[in-house]
Amino acid sequence: MKNIAVVFGGYSSEYDVSVKSAKFIYDNLKDNSDWNIYEICISKKEKTVKFKERIFDLDYQNFSFEIDGIIIKPDAVFNIIHGDPGENGVLAEILEKNQIPQTGCDNYVSQLTFNKKKFIEFVDNLDIPCAKQILLKKKEMIDIEKIIETIKLPCIVKPNNGGSSIGVSKVNYIDELENKIKIAFNEDNQVLIETFLEGQEVSVGVINRNGKRIILPITEIISENELFDYNAKYLGESQEITPGNISKESEALIHKYIAKIYDNIELNGITRSEFIIVNQIPHILETNTIPGFTKQSIIPQQIEVQKLSVKEVLCNQIKLIL
Repeated sequence: MKNIAVVFGGYSSEYDVSVKSAKFIYDNLKDNSDWNIYEICISKKEKTVKFKERIFDLDYQNFSFEIDGIIIKPDAVFNIIHGDPGENGVLAEILEKNQIPQTGCDNYVSQLTFNKKKFIEFVDNLDIPCAKQILLKKKEMIDIEKIIETIKLPCIVKPNNGGSSIGVSKVNYIDELENKIKIAFNEDNQVLIETFLEGQEVSVGVINRNGKRIILPITEIISENELFDYNAKYLGESQEITPGNISKESEALIHKYIAKIYDNIELNGITRSEFIIVNQIPHILETNTIPGFTKQSIIPQQIEVQKLSVKEVLCNQIKLIL
């Protein structure tokens, strides 16, 4: 029997989303007769392992735990921690040190993709269209006039390291900007100001199935709010149409850009990239290396439209790394 750990929780505002994602993944993996499935929760309060309704302590640095006198180290980890430490490379570094394979990206790639500024600089060097950005750091002087001169209004303010659109705002008027920057700084020590792209918002998932990269059907997002924010993502305040009403030209460019990114860094597991299509040209916003995976999430919707089994795709992620 192989020991498989579904690792969830984390230290960010996305904790609750991770818990829901983990429950959905666990329910899809638990019936595999070749695997023992352990639920590992990493939080600010505790680091615990749940197995057959019993709770055990996790030795985080060695990533092992003791059950009835036997030390167990997972043979593989399904990493579903959104944000810190699952998506920013911290968990990846511990797992690499302990030679435990995981479904997510390695430490280097995780750090690159999680830092929105560095990732946009990377894709810009690949000639992939993206928004213009300014990076602000906490405790540095903020020159509002200079920001407006460079970026123009309206603009987007968001944490540089974060997810689920928490702390993200659209700014239409100059007198709103300072307050929106403060809100973003509540989530991270670095904040991005970027040009607002007016266009069609889309989301595209990528999976690895039997060693083959599959770009899933593209989802068009029509938010009831100004942005595809937390409420739109998780509280039903948006329409998510899969496949979306996207031109063949835009779809071909998205496929080209995704392939270019994957060919230049080693993205693993399941990813989801966000684009805004402006005059048929897709502009990338970000790539999530640990996207939400509840029953209502975009990736499971796309997998079903692709006529694949969600359970089979999830099991395949584990089989690929064992």
